[in-house]
Amino acid sequence: MSWTLLSNWLSAALQIGTTMVLARLLTPEDFGLMAMALTLTVLVTQFRQLGLSQAVVQRENLRWSEVNALFWINAAAGVALAAIVAAAGFPLAAFYGEPAIIPICAALGAGFIVSGLSVQHGALLNRAMQFRRISLRNVTAGALSSVAAVAAAFLGMGVWSLVVQSVSTVVLATALNWWAVPWRPSRPRGLRAALPLVAFGAHVSVANLFHTLSRQGDNIIIGRALDAGALGLYSRAYGLLMLPLRQLKTPIQAVMVPTMAALQSEPARYRHAYRRAVSALSHAGMPTVVVMAVMAHEIILVTLGDQWTGAAPIFQLLALAGFVQLVSTTTGWIYTSTGRGRAYAGWAVVSGIVTVGGFLIGVRWGVEGVAASYAVSQVLLLPPAFVFACRDTPLSLGDPFRAMVRPAILSLVVLLTCVVARSLTADLPALAALVVVGAAALVSWGACLAIWPSARREVAELVSMAKRGKRGRGPSSRDGGDGG
Repeated sequence: MSWTLLSNWLSAALQIGTTMVLARLLTPEDFGLMAMALTLTVLVTQFRQLGLSQAVVQRENLRWSEVNALFWINAAAGVALAAIVAAAGFPLAAFYGEPAIIPICAALGAGFIVSGLSVQHGALLNRAMQFRRISLRNVTAGALSSVAAVAAAFLGMGVWSLVVQSVSTVVLATALNWWAVPWRPSRPRGLRAALPLVAFGAHVSVANLFHTLSRQGDNIIIGRALDAGALGLYSRAYGLLMLPLRQLKTPIQAVMVPTMAALQSEPARYRHAYRRAVSALSHAGMPTVVVMAVMAHEIILVTLGDQWTGAAPIFQLLALAGFVQLVSTTTGWIYTSTGRGRAYAGWAVVSGIVTVGGFLIGVRWGVEGVAASYAVSQVLLLPPAFVFACRDTPLSLGDPFRAMVRPAILSLVVLLTCVVARSLTADLPALAALVVVGAAALVSWGACLAIWPSARREVAELVSMAKRGKRGRGPSSRDGGDGG
């Protein structure tokens, strides 16, 4: 996992730097237009993979003929989704009252044709736990697409700078996937044998769709009820908050889903692996969220600039949701690793309805009301999320909650430290105050670990996890091999 952690933090630094530049070259309205177009694209993206990458990772015994069949299914889905996105630009533009969305959707739709050709190559890398190659792919594609976006912004392309960044990322990632994986598809055949994988993937796709609906529901409602400027503030606040948290969650998830899938027949090891991962994730993420919430105003000033200060209160409200989501999103690991696609889809429908319902209520109080409703709904959904996820698995309901007890206590200490330190640095420039408060938080966190051996051992697990995951699983060649 060390390669994945390194690449994710490099990517995070690159994205922060790119955002800092683009936020000064573009306007909130530019980001709002892109967010409006992405409300559709992000939803459709959930069907790009059709859940088949997760199916490949979860499958204990996989044949090359099945991989080949899934490749052609994903390729066909990419073409169909491209057409859907391009055509849907017209009603979406009418819905928001923004004609500029039409060509943006057409450009974003073209990316689906390309991305559909790389789903199985990416899944094979993940299944084989080739994290070094995955890391190099992500960093390279991210760096080159960021350069393209900044260049486009300097040329005065406005919102199209963001379109260039999105589409070029997909094209570059696809090319690098094919370069990293020597397997090449043969002619379409054996589609019937892949039907069990398609069925599992369909349930995962439904789950992903409703999770995404609940996450894009706020953007849709804000864009419709308010305006592009308000949506730009909200989307930048959410994106900035989730950027470092995603860098923590993504590498651990990349390791844990295939690891837990491989441990399905060993309940004790499955349970231990999950608890260790949740504990490590919480120790790294919860204090980070606390620091970001306390220093929201300074973070916005440093990263985005003066014109974005209205995003600070939104950022703080969303931080509470991020604090809870660090752990709640691990329910997806449980469902996917145990092959319980139908249950996963069922819970996603329930949680999506509750979350979107909260948005509809919260929008009466503007953007801050939407952010507050999101935080409240995530807190309320946390206990039932684990009740359903842990059912019929080696995990008990208490496992995830016990794993987050010590990190939560440490985060409370960090919170008190940050509040005091911020009051003492009120007269300093934003960057200086951010550095001082961050250092104080780090010192208090380290002091707690020094005097609390059990918490220190849990943090050490994160280091040991980084040394794992070097050996993966590949498809079986007993069917004669379509390996190419």
